Amino acid sequence: MLKSILQKITLTCFASTFAIMLLGQDIHFSQSHFSPLNISPGLAGMFSEDVRIMGSYRSQWQSVPVPYLTFSGAADMKLSNLIRGNDKLSLAGGVHFNYDQAGDSELSLSSFGVTGALHYKINDMNTLSVGVQSVASQRSFSISNLQFNNQFDGELFDPTRDSKENFSNENKAFVDVNAGVSWILQKEDNRSQAIAGIGAYHLTGPVQSFKDDPDSQLPMRLSIYSGGVIQVHPKWDIVIHALGQIQGPYEQFLVGSAGRYHISEAKGKEVAIQIGTSFRIGDAVIPTFELHYAAWKIGVSYDTNISAFDAATNGNGGIEIGVMYTITNVKECVKIIESCPVF
Repeated sequence: MLKSILQKITLTCFASTFAIMLLGQDIHFSQSHFSPLNISPGLAGMFSEDVRIMGSYRSQWQSVPVPYLTFSGAADMKLSNLIRGNDKLSLAGGVHFNYDQAGDSELSLSSFGVTGALHYKINDMNTLSVGVQSVASQRSFSISNLQFNNQFDGELFDPTRDSKENFSNENKAFVDVNAGVSWILQKEDNRSQAIAGIGAYHLTGPVQSFKDDPDSQLPMRLSIYSGGVIQVHPKWDIVIHALGQIQGPYEQFLVGSAGRYHISEAKGKEVAIQIGTSFRIGDAVIPTFELHYAAWKIGVSYDTNISAFDAATNGNGGIEIGVMYTITNVKECVKIIESCPVF
């Protein structure tokens, strides 16, 4: 019995230490296109429709003592032309909410952000966007479910024993500023498009320490991304994407591809299915599936762990679900006799 207790303690300590190491690392999703405002503020409003509502849910490492739960919800929209009569400059805006919790300490991060972006239409196919984002965040933890060595009497843990630990502050709030630049190319005669850009997060270097240690600043995160859709047949598209993120000593590189088959292209009744695989280099193999129906997109993926942490996870990773809903406004017509197209 003592051996099993010690094994549990060892694994819990290892996993808890891993969670503490990740204190300075941002949340991430395998299906990042369902959470674009976490990749670059420049992606606000960079889509064909007028309004976009998104949500992502991720549950990771349920087979080890410190499972992760991550949620992100966002909405962004195109606003008005910046200059009356000039369709080259326009504005876009968005809001997002993130929540992340991990481990027995219930270490969590809650954040709410507001994004504004300026779009410049270079020509009929190319658009450039510059975005800025302001975020208010709070980190917190709880010691109610934790066990400390002072509660170990030599044979068993006694939860009634004094832990001798004193945590004066279990919450930390801070404000942050992020920025990004994006470019998109959309062909008019088919579904092909390309997108690329960069995002820079934590430009103000906010202090994240629960003890207000000025040396414990949240390191800047740099995101570089690219992707595209290539129409190869009236019914078939090839989808590709790549994302690299660097934050202090941590780095992540995600690449993937998929095939998309369009079952129906009737206006308002579009149906397509997409199957693919992504790779988080050195960490996970991620099969993905998406269903597109009219204004809805639903994606499901599963991370299969291939890193050294496989010893604790036994290859299990995390399931992720992404949902997106878009709204297209009816365009005003210049002439009364002209019918209004819905794009």
